[in-house]
Amino acid sequence: MFVKKLVEKASKKQHIGSISSLRAEDVSPRLAFHYGVPADAALLAYDPVLHVLAVATRNGQIKLFGRDNTQALLQSPSPLPSRFLQFAEGQGVLLNVNTQNQIEVWDIDAKKLCYLHPIEKAITAFSVLQKSSYIYVGDSSGNVSLLKLDLAQRCLADMPYWIPFTESYGSTASAGNDVEVIFVSPQPLSELNRVLIIFRDGVMSLWDIKASKAVSISGKTMQQQSQKEAKNVTSACWVCAKGSKIAIGCDNGDLYIWAIPEVTSTQNSSSMGSQNLPIQRLNLGYKLDKLPIVSLQWISSDGKAGRLYINGFNDHGHLFQVLILNEESESRIVKMVLPIAESCQGMELVTGLSDPNKHRQSALVLLLKSGQICLYDDSEIERYLLHSQSRSPPTLPNCSYVKLPYGDSGISVAKLYTCNPAALASLDEDYFSSATKYPWLFSMKDKGQTLTSFTNIHKTRNLCITGHLDGTISFWDASCPHLLQIFTIKQQNEDNTSTDNPITSLQFDMSSSILLSGERSGMVRIITFKKDSSNNIFSFLNAKQGDNCNVRSIKLKGAVTTMSSISKSKHFAAGTEKGIVSVINVEDATILYQKQFECRLSGGIASLQFEIYSHNGYDKDILLAAMEDSSIFIIEEENGKLLNPNPVQTDKPSKALLLQMLELSPNDTPAVSDNHDIVLKESLLLLCTENAIRLFSLSHAIQGTKKIINKKKLNSSCCFASLIHSSSNDIGLILVFFNGKIEIRSLADLSLLKDAFLRGFVYSRNLNSTSSIACSSDGETILFNGEETYFFSTLCQDEIYRHVDSISTVYRKESSTREDSSFVVKSPKEKKKGLFGMIMKDNKGSKSKESAANGSEQRIATTSEELASIFSSTNFAPPSEGRNSSLRDDENVELDIDDIDIDDNPQKPKGPHFPGLSKEKISKGLHTLRGKLKPKTEEKISSGNKKTEDETSVSQVDQIKMKYGYANTTNDDSTSVPKMIGNKLQENMKKLEGINLRAADMASGAQSFSAMAKELLRTTKNEKGTS
Repeated sequence: MFVKKLVEKASKKQHIGSISSLRAEDVSPRLAFHYGVPADAALLAYDPVLHVLAVATRNGQIKLFGRDNTQALLQSPSPLPSRFLQFAEGQGVLLNVNTQNQIEVWDIDAKKLCYLHPIEKAITAFSVLQKSSYIYVGDSSGNVSLLKLDLAQRCLADMPYWIPFTESYGSTASAGNDVEVIFVSPQPLSELNRVLIIFRDGVMSLWDIKASKAVSISGKTMQQQSQKEAKNVTSACWVCAKGSKIAIGCDNGDLYIWAIPEVTSTQNSSSMGSQNLPIQRLNLGYKLDKLPIVSLQWISSDGKAGRLYINGFNDHGHLFQVLILNEESESRIVKMVLPIAESCQGMELVTGLSDPNKHRQSALVLLLKSGQICLYDDSEIERYLLHSQSRSPPTLPNCSYVKLPYGDSGISVAKLYTCNPAALASLDEDYFSSATKYPWLFSMKDKGQTLTSFTNIHKTRNLCITGHLDGTISFWDASCPHLLQIFTIKQQNEDNTSTDNPITSLQFDMSSSILLSGERSGMVRIITFKKDSSNNIFSFLNAKQGDNCNVRSIKLKGAVTTMSSISKSKHFAAGTEKGIVSVINVEDATILYQKQFECRLSGGIASLQFEIYSHNGYDKDILLAAMEDSSIFIIEEENGKLLNPNPVQTDKPSKALLLQMLELSPNDTPAVSDNHDIVLKESLLLLCTENAIRLFSLSHAIQGTKKIINKKKLNSSCCFASLIHSSSNDIGLILVFFNGKIEIRSLADLSLLKDAFLRGFVYSRNLNSTSSIACSSDGETILFNGEETYFFSTLCQDEIYRHVDSISTVYRKESSTREDSSFVVKSPKEKKKGLFGMIMKDNKGSKSKESAANGSEQRIATTSEELASIFSSTNFAPPSEGRNSSLRDDENVELDIDDIDIDDNPQKPKGPHFPGLSKEKISKGLHTLRGKLKPKTEEKISSGNKKTEDETSVSQVDQIKMKYGYANTTNDDSTSVPKMIGNKLQENMKKLEGINLRAADMASGAQSFSAMAKELLRTTKNEKGTS
């Protein structure tokens, strides 16, 4: 049945007949699956709980690789590069920060973008507080803000808690321009209590979350040195499981180990600790070559062989080293250099992705500058370091690259044949149900494939044939987007030696089981497969290689560029780069005739097509030939006679991609501007070039004249064109462009039906290019591009690839056991804070010297619920509010009557005075606390009287208000709203009366002063007169 369907589709492609065009509702261009590593990969992230590796690109894509050989592709709405990439471990959430300072929240189960959170300032540091729902964000101003991740809604929210630069940096008088946060990370073993902030100039601040202050500031010497010489911090990582040491790398190649105070030491110390010198400086050769240390990663190994991975590079060189760095000992340096061929853009240590039988095998994943990924067995690295000083040191660990399992050589040409999925719906699906049956992409072993067993060949729905640069031809089962190799043929010379000539052209006739292959050397091979009595097209695969086929060959002049054949025909045509068209007999591989044509461009034959031309009541077999400069020649198939001595040519030379004859009815013939008579059935020539699509009249072309029926210019350069058919025999045109754009156009008006864009796909046409495109008659397209493959569908039909969901599910939410986000850290029992202490916590806006009082009440946050309470409170005034609250001297302030003080000698309020507090703030705080107080019922045995819960709560509040000069509110009359309003009005009236009295006194005083001045003036004049 599979063969029958393929033959029917092949015949439709050969003889189109009167056609009807595809409509927009028939087309649904979409990417069905992406396989491999994106070409422009730039960043790595790994979730050790779910065993998912993420690879971010420079164009807004994120590729996910999971356990059981699964993978999925995520695409952001904006094609922006990634700056930071990190998982919320075990939660199925991936956070991506792009270069526009937007934080993307991805659900990796649903594979969709759930939320986009913009940040105003440039994000320079990003860290997820694991096992919680909080995120630290450092910016270019030196501030650290806090975000909360809502796991249920998959969104982010700004928290009022933040760490301002003026509080964490220490003395800002010596701060230079490099104050941006370069590193922010919770301190190990005290993640909920401490966070370390490192600025670009080398200053390190250990921040106490509960006390909201810096408990230790170090690195001042690095700041002073950076002012003398150009030196900035570029990377950092913890190198101690207890959080007492950190490694810091600089852009001049310096690498330091600094000591960080532990939680117990900062608790016992009453004053802020500081450290000016590192405990160790590592000379590893980076400074000699001035290589910036771009990234650091430390791996703990039970304190025996802790390893520090150091990555440094610039435009002039690169160096990647691994050294043993134990927590306790400071012995001599034991290191090794990994001989990578280019600079490393990212590194991660992953498990469970390299081998289905070794889920605990750890692999060091290195992302290189070119986008390639190389793998090292981490156990071999550890073994080498531990035994490198012995008498018989081991060999260097082997490196393996992540490559598509398509053989040792790249794919140069490909063909795809598909069958209707409904025709084989009854077949058993178990064989294709698991992606583990396919080669593992991250395997550190040989990437060679195990060929499909003969018993499962009949389950194949889609067949893909690839020709390789080393001369190999492979047959693949393309029923699933993971291509499974069925059969491979290695071309051999006459002396039985393997040929390394690249395959440049392929043509396969399913009905006769004849494969035609053309090579760059000009060799054409005719491979006829033997079939047995089972009448199964793939029965030849059960035979041993060499016994299942007959091979005949013929040598042509120039590299073979294209070939064409007709089903059950005894001859075929081959075109070469020399402009020669050869018609060859299949049975004895002899040349029937040859024709050579002149080409305006360097190149030869671009397209060949056998057609049947109906004219004046009889049919004629013709061969259409398109040159690379778009010149069209028409040859009589039987004898090779040239029917059009004057070729049809475009005005400007352009590379031809497709030449096809169409036979249209009058309804399909497009309207044209010129007045031409249209016959009942018009035979047209469809010519697709890199920059335009044209329809010519075939009858005029045979006569040597050019008559354009329709023409559409393309906006960009096209690299591939093919006709596609729907199940109802409607026909359309698919175009693939160099930049990854794909268009579906109708025939014969050539209008655009729908288009799509393959982000990251860039077609290359170099001599040894590994870019190749294969398209089936029903629009299924496979695009090979280096180490990635795109599976693309165009028509509105059921998914032709089976089990796409199973192989693209890297994580399933309902099947994962999610860890509890709240965990407990053992800590000393805290003392309850007083009521006024809670008020003081909400009013930390001013810089007051109250560290001693706060230090005495300091405690450790023990649960994530308490952490949520801390982060939900404002510890410092936000920058915007701080600016608005500080008024300049020249600003006009509008006063209220309540702000007028009547008394000449105001008395100080009772109780202590706090400069940072006002009556309004205290009243607001009391009002908030009053609602938070939980009523308690107490029985007084001595009096036998019981107070109500409300009376008890109110009396406590009243006592506090009386202490600070506020009236008692226990009286029901005074607490009533009308009474309070009346009292306020009376108080304002008294203020107005007082203002009037003082104004009258001032007026009378002014009059008295005027009279006295007049009397004094009169007296002075009299004295002058008498004298």
